[in-house]
Amino acid sequence: MSQPSPEVYDELLILPFVDDDPCGEFGGPQGRVRDLTLVNNVAIECWKALRMPQTPNKPAAQDLSLFPQMPIDILLEVLGHLHPLDVRHVARVNKAFRGLLHGSHGEGIWRNAFVGRKPLPVCPTEISGRRWTKLLFGARECDQCGAADTAPDYRLWRRLCTDCMNSNLISSISPHELNSLVVKTYREDGRTSAADSQSGRLWPADANAVAEEYERLKSADAEAAEEFSPNLPAFIEARREAVRVIEERAEEAEAWSDQVHDDSLPMWGKRYRRVVRSVRKRLIEEGHDPRDVEDTDMDAKMTYLENFPRLTSKRWNKARPHILPLVYDARAERLTLERVQLVANRTSAACSAVSHVLRTAPAETWAYIPPQYTVEAMPQLQELIQDPSDTPLPDDDPRLADALLELPAFVAAWREEKQALLASLLPLPSLPAEAECGPSSSSSSSSFTPIPPLPAPLARLKLATSVFTCLGSWVGRMSVTAGRALIGWAGAGAHLRCRSLRNYWERRPHYAAEGAATAAALLRLVDLDPAVTTAKQMDEVCGGELRGCGVQGKTGGPDKRFVCLLCPVEACRGVRGRRAMRWRECVQHFIERSRVGGDVSHPGVPPAFGLLTDEAVDDLRRREAPDPVLEDAAWACALCSAHYDSHSRTTYEGVEEHVRTRHQIEDPEQGTHFLYVAGSERTPRVPALLSQEGNVLELRCNRCVKGKLRSLRDIKRHVADKHEISSPSGADWTKVEVILRTTPRPLTEAEGEDLHLD
Repeated sequence: MSQPSPEVYDELLILPFVDDDPCGEFGGPQGRVRDLTLVNNVAIECWKALRMPQTPNKPAAQDLSLFPQMPIDILLEVLGHLHPLDVRHVARVNKAFRGLLHGSHGEGIWRNAFVGRKPLPVCPTEISGRRWTKLLFGARECDQCGAADTAPDYRLWRRLCTDCMNSNLISSISPHELNSLVVKTYREDGRTSAADSQSGRLWPADANAVAEEYERLKSADAEAAEEFSPNLPAFIEARREAVRVIEERAEEAEAWSDQVHDDSLPMWGKRYRRVVRSVRKRLIEEGHDPRDVEDTDMDAKMTYLENFPRLTSKRWNKARPHILPLVYDARAERLTLERVQLVANRTSAACSAVSHVLRTAPAETWAYIPPQYTVEAMPQLQELIQDPSDTPLPDDDPRLADALLELPAFVAAWREEKQALLASLLPLPSLPAEAECGPSSSSSSSSFTPIPPLPAPLARLKLATSVFTCLGSWVGRMSVTAGRALIGWAGAGAHLRCRSLRNYWERRPHYAAEGAATAAALLRLVDLDPAVTTAKQMDEVCGGELRGCGVQGKTGGPDKRFVCLLCPVEACRGVRGRRAMRWRECVQHFIERSRVGGDVSHPGVPPAFGLLTDEAVDDLRRREAPDPVLEDAAWACALCSAHYDSHSRTTYEGVEEHVRTRHQIEDPEQGTHFLYVAGSERTPRVPALLSQEGNVLELRCNRCVKGKLRSLRDIKRHVADKHEISSPSGADWTKVEVILRTTPRPLTEAEGEDLHLD
């Protein structure tokens, strides 16, 4: 063989190239990396493990000038102890070593270089050692088109990019049984060696070679005599074993490559963090705010900060134009957040001052003050909140006191605006027939009854028939029912503080025609005029929302009940009948049944209710459970502002205890010393059933002072047991009418047809 030239002796002295740049060796000329995607990081990490440490006491390099002149068998013996990377480097020294290692004598050196070097994957027997070395340590370059960033395929023993895989690989060959005799690749992305597909693909040349050998052996077995054993089964078994071994070697190579990559991540991460620290230090030295520098996400420009151990001035000058926009963005974001926080703090201070003013108003008006987001919009407050300076707004700022001088007028204007808005939702009142036609000329003047004047638009909000419903309470089957039946300004005005109306004002309170019709029907049942009767007057006649809730001894007054004649009979605790409700509950009941899907008896049908007698109401109240409104956190003291905020409201018992201990009032009265805050979400009351079927509860004992209503079977047992009457008769009890009067019930379709036929 030809000997190496003397010029390469110096290079041989420093094997394994400790002074070379790994990126330059595996990616291009030293110090000038043109395409980092060609760099094989696995080869670099393996090379680093082989490099000799640079120490001050390092002995002088041995003279290797006689090494190329040694006999070839000694050369081969020495080269046989080298790492595959070292063998690859020696082959690049000159043509003599290249010819030696690329010739027939060099194949054993390449293959033996993998033996005994765990976890380095062993070279498969079907591939040359030099080709296996190139596959493991060569540049990330496609073997077909030269595309960069191409991972090795350890099953096909090639580097193929995505385009070349899609254009060259085939899915199967014919016949089908040959597909198991050829190695398949399961890669979809040429940039990684990982398997991404469930169905493998074949390299055409490998598949054709196996197919040709298969057909040759098949033909030979067909022509051979019967006494000769066929060769095809042995070939199939050998191919399957070869495929299995190749796949095992491929899995070993993939695991080794992944492990080398994972082992290098801490080092690369440490380098990257060191470079980032240097970048932050340079930015602070240039005068940038440390907060902005610390908040800058350098990972967005990682390409300019990785793949080198330290940040030099040259590299910083190249990366700086790409890093500065990130710092500017961080600064802008910081200033924006600081401004938002400043405005939020000013708003909180302004709202706190507003709260101190509004809480001095009477407690019964708390439910009708504007919500916080509305008060914030006061021009006087916005001028302080949106002040362009960076000065905070303290709670005791005198400018707040000056701005709040207009607060009473602002609140009054807001109420008038909302009242006008709600009044505009009400339909125009219909005139009676006499008013439309006027007095007839043939009628005497004494027979003409003057029509009372219609109430003003704002006054109509007080009518019991001014019923609204908040469409936001009908999103799905929500449990929030406070906005479903809003009667007059007292109900709708208190609901305007709902926080959802800020973002969903299109779901504001709307006029509920079915609720108004229900209220009108109930008014007629108690002999009141729907055109002029207010909700307050209806409460005085029928009882308000809190009458009969367990505090009737302190509230007093009537407590009438109604039943919906359209509802089917239901059973509860042995009683079969319909629910007995207060008049406000009836309005909400009919609105819900008319709008909630699945009900077929209420939608499109006029309301039909029955007014219960006082005897029936007394018996019902005896069977009713306490109203859960007593346990709702919706009660407030009317003598102080301790319960002004919604989160500070308490229960009925809690507010009574507060009045006794705080204000020294032993017997507090509802409405005078404490009150229920309108607009609060209340726990629904479960009405008792009015017995109407089966053992109807309609008999009262004549011998008891205030006896409850009983069925016939129960009252006989009661008279016999309690009053010791052996033979109870009708003289011992009285049948009580439970329904005083009813609204005209609409005719069913069958009843209408019968009436038409008559």
